[in-house]
Amino acid sequence: MSPVLANEAKLYFERGGPISRSIHRLFLSWGIRLTAAHRIVGFLVITWVPLLVFALIEGRALGSGPRESLLQNFGTYARFFLAGPLLILAESVVGPRLTGAGLQFVQGGLVRPQDYPAFDRAIARVARWRESLWPELILLGVALAGAWLFTPETLAGEIATWRSPRAAGHGLGVSLTGIWYHAVATAILQFFWYRWLWRLIVWAAFLGTVSRLELDLVATHADQAGGLGFLGTAASALGILVVALSSVLSAEAAFLIVFQRANIEAFKVPYVALLAIVELVCLGPLLVFVPILIRTRLAWLRDYSLLVDRYNRAFHEKWVAGGVPADETLLGSADIQSLADLGNGFRYVQEMKALPFSLRVVIQLAIVTTLPCVPLALLVMPIDKIVQLLSKVVF
Repeated sequence: MSPVLANEAKLYFERGGPISRSIHRLFLSWGIRLTAAHRIVGFLVITWVPLLVFALIEGRALGSGPRESLLQNFGTYARFFLAGPLLILAESVVGPRLTGAGLQFVQGGLVRPQDYPAFDRAIARVARWRESLWPELILLGVALAGAWLFTPETLAGEIATWRSPRAAGHGLGVSLTGIWYHAVATAILQFFWYRWLWRLIVWAAFLGTVSRLELDLVATHADQAGGLGFLGTAASALGILVVALSSVLSAEAAFLIVFQRANIEAFKVPYVALLAIVELVCLGPLLVFVPILIRTRLAWLRDYSLLVDRYNRAFHEKWVAGGVPADETLLGSADIQSLADLGNGFRYVQEMKALPFSLRVVIQLAIVTTLPCVPLALLVMPIDKIVQLLSKVVF
């Protein structure tokens, strides 16, 4: 039976926050319970639809060239039709996995009973940080500022693309398309990104607190991580966020390759950097358990070494040195099976890793990072050559 924690119901990372809570309450007062589908439609209505309308009015939907055409910009589709919805859907994918992983510390017996109060306080801290108003206000401010500062189109006097807030030939010299893109559409999307980053920071802080407890790890656990292998499984759920990010970056690269004849070789270093950042953000917080995993392995190796030594000496004295009773036969003796089982247990301890995740999780994150980049190869390599290469690999 799992222990009862006072704050167990407060352990979640995917929802909550003053802004989200206020929006949900507003719609509930109108008798509407917001679902993921509602939120995705609402996101597109607020971001994409006004962009398209303003672009059609200003002649920026299909402008004089690809850079001046909203409908020819691959990155826009990736941002608003893929990344935005994925960031919303991630709440039902990532959230339950992180919550389940957090509770498994107690349900799996890794937290000792005397540490339940400390674990309960860690959950309360998660709730306090998650529901704090100031972090969300800061994130909102950074998103609003970043929507204007982190894009080249906002450079004064330069009309670079359809996203430029300045527009020659218009009465006020401004573009409603560009202004809406920066002030509303991009700001909302960036806020979604920063909010997920804050949630991952809260998750990392929670793991840091738990790692300082005297966890009751089991070095012979089949996951070869002392029983913490579930953390790597939970981290793999972050792949949905990775797909959202990689898709936007790949779409921007595709635009440069198709319309500006950029060399795909130029994207090798950014891709490697992206891969490193993804692995660090998703798996880096789990590294706080490395010290206790190392300590557990060394302690169990010593204890099991002594146990194996005692058992092997007793086995030798009994069956090899001639101390076996006359009425006991070696054939069918349980001593042989116990000797093998003890050896297998010692090997489990020897093979215990210092990382709470497997190489498989690392590869999974690398694959989901790479998949949105695969279509880039189709832009520079004929399909017959790709088929030829695949046939050589398969056959």
